[in-house]
Amino acid sequence: MPRTDCQSDFSLYGQKTKLLLTAAGVQFQRVEQPMVLPRPDLEALGITYRRIPLLAVGKDVYCDSALIIDTIVETLGKIPSGPHDNAYHAWGENTFQEALGLVPPQALSPEFVKDRETIFPILKRSDLKSLRPSTLAGFQARLRQVENDFLSNSNGPFIGGDKLSVADVHVVFSIRWVLNDLGVSNEVGCSKQDFPKVWKMIESLPAAKPEVLSVEQAQKTIKESSYSAQGPVEVQKDDPLGIAKGTQVSVESFE
Repeated sequence: MPRTDCQSDFSLYGQKTKLLLTAAGVQFQRVEQPMVLPRPDLEALGITYRRIPLLAVGKDVYCDSALIIDTIVETLGKIPSGPHDNAYHAWGENTFQEALGLVPPQALSPEFVKDRETIFPILKRSDLKSLRPSTLAGFQARLRQVENDFLSNSNGPFIGGDKLSVADVHVVFSIRWVLNDLGVSNEVGCSKQDFPKVWKMIESLPAAKPEVLSVEQAQKTIKESSYSAQGPVEVQKDDPLGIAKGTQVSVESFE
């Protein structure tokens, strides 16, 4: 069953999906997508969901990042997981949200801000540049937590030792993006000398080398594949909406 990842290289969650697929030993193919709407390649598949990445497993297309992660971990590959993964997930998400004040203003084109402003309102603040010093201090505190807490007792580059786990992916995806893609590694106090364990963790990550498909190849692969996902077989007990089994529903976003 072919797995196709539709994303942009700068997409933080695209990087996370790609890292998780690689760590789980899942072979996949990749299709590059524009950073902002419109995305006619996806529209040609009948997909109007506005965000990337998307993951296609055969003809089944997964849009939500959390569902993509669950699908990879529980169905597609093998990667160590643990009872604290949800806590590490929340830590990584919060780190990313806090670090948005470090996005260089010159990287924010009007088109990009318009596309993301309902999701990340901070990007349209006129005083974004003034937030950088305090945001950087907060990010350094996050790095100290990884260095001195998460990796303090590890006998390898990762939280659990030598083997990359789901917890590591949840933690490292945001700090790697901030250090490398936002250029924060060049800031005083964020170097390899300051945080050797953090940098060892980043440098030990497996390199993702998926086959790159053309748009036409991806559309053909997805359309000619078969469905594999099993939908829910029961309605949640005491569902507050009172939806009965077999009811056809639609899902909309209020963003």
